[in-house]
Amino acid sequence: MDSMERWTLKWAHGEATAQSLGGMLAPVRFELGGGRSVSPLYVAPWGDDARWPGLLRALRGEWPCLPFGTVAAPPGLPPGFETRNATDTWNHGYGANHMWRLVEKTADRLTLRIDYPSEEAIESLERTIEVDPEAPALIVSLTVHARRDVVLPFALHPTFAIPDEGVEVLACPYQMVHSYPVSPESGISRSLPNHAFASLKEIATATGPMDVTRLPLLDKTEELLQIAGCRPPFVLRYSTQQADVLLDWNPEELPDALLWISNGGRAYEPWSGRNVALGVEPAQSFFDLGRVVMPPADHPLAGRTGLAFRAGVSRTVSYRLSARSV
Repeated sequence: MDSMERWTLKWAHGEATAQSLGGMLAPVRFELGGGRSVSPLYVAPWGDDARWPGLLRALRGEWPCLPFGTVAAPPGLPPGFETRNATDTWNHGYGANHMWRLVEKTADRLTLRIDYPSEEAIESLERTIEVDPEAPALIVSLTVHARRDVVLPFALHPTFAIPDEGVEVLACPYQMVHSYPVSPESGISRSLPNHAFASLKEIATATGPMDVTRLPLLDKTEELLQIAGCRPPFVLRYSTQQADVLLDWNPEELPDALLWISNGGRAYEPWSGRNVALGVEPAQSFFDLGRVVMPPADHPLAGRTGLAFRAGVSRTVSYRLSARSV
């Protein structure tokens, strides 16, 4: 793989670094005044380790996923679920696993680009990370250029740090919470598969309800939950830093938020039982399975088939990450 590059923006309200692998954004520090700051984005505990392939090499922060999701259907799907083959071999898409190049860097903005292989329906992605000069906030946009008309599952992948002292998931107004069709980590994950829940505070498990609004959880686990009809901003409270961190996006494009709760449940490398993070992934997708699984027509998320991209017509998706004192 090509050598890693990183670029940093500094302004009165913080500092943000992006890297060439995946165009990933992290670390980010927001200054809150009075000598206080918050650094909300996760960096994998193994840092930058070239032994690991693709996005795992230097997993961190936030990046775009097109097409979103896994390239292998999980075993043991419930009746009525159908499987299909992914068109490539890259979990979370080519762009998440390869090097982006710097197009432009100014005092307050970075622009990165990646070209997709010629056989792909997507031609290229362009990503802009811009500071808000008046606030502890970043505005990020992704412009997609397509070679052919295509509908693909799509998600942003902000992944947040969970400090030892914890974080409170204030979340967003939402319609329903859905659990993964199968156990995300067999023998480890606790939520009952293929269920719907009215509240993040009462996720059903074999031993009673689980509250996922205060992290880290007491027991080691890995959970994937889809919050249907999430109305941003999605809010996390870092009480020790007296800060709320807000993620805002257009819910008309990305109607749900997929939660990846990594709570030390993956014992195998490189996770090694030490990974603690929260992914809050605005998505138009059926979990991370949109490329390889079709749910039954009566599943509440059956319509989450992806975003439409048209040949020769660019499409831009934007979001805002910010912090405020509480």
